[in-house]
Amino acid sequence: MDIQELRREAQTMQPQLTADRRRLHRNPEAGAVLPETVAYVKGRLTEMGYHPQELGGGLTATVTGTDTGRCILLRADMDALPIQEDTGLPFACQNGTAHACGHDMHTAMLLAAAKMLSETQDELKGTV
Repeated sequence: MDIQELRREAQTMQPQLTADRRRLHRNPEAGAVLPETVAYVKGRLTEMGYHPQELGGGLTATVTGTDTGRCILLRADMDALPIQEDTGLPFACQNGTAHACGHDMHTAMLLAAAKMLSETQDELKGTV
């Protein structure tokens, strides 16, 4: 798949990426223990065909292509900050924590990358 095809595929994923980001933004958790966030991300990865494993308060999931000799890691933080959001947005969080740090977007983008990687697994030359 060339860069233009990847770009078009990414654009078709915009509604889901926005939905993931808003869901994560609306339900932030601060600290190292993030049970609701982990459950949501695990569910989304499972929908994509991954077999996520919980590890150190987060998750890991792998996709392997034809050549297993190379490996790259993608990661995203999922925690929020202990501050009150005062944006008035319809998806604003209401529990005294907020994704003012952008970790909701980091996680949503990584879910989008996971989707694209699973759909192009046959073209991968290694493990992600």
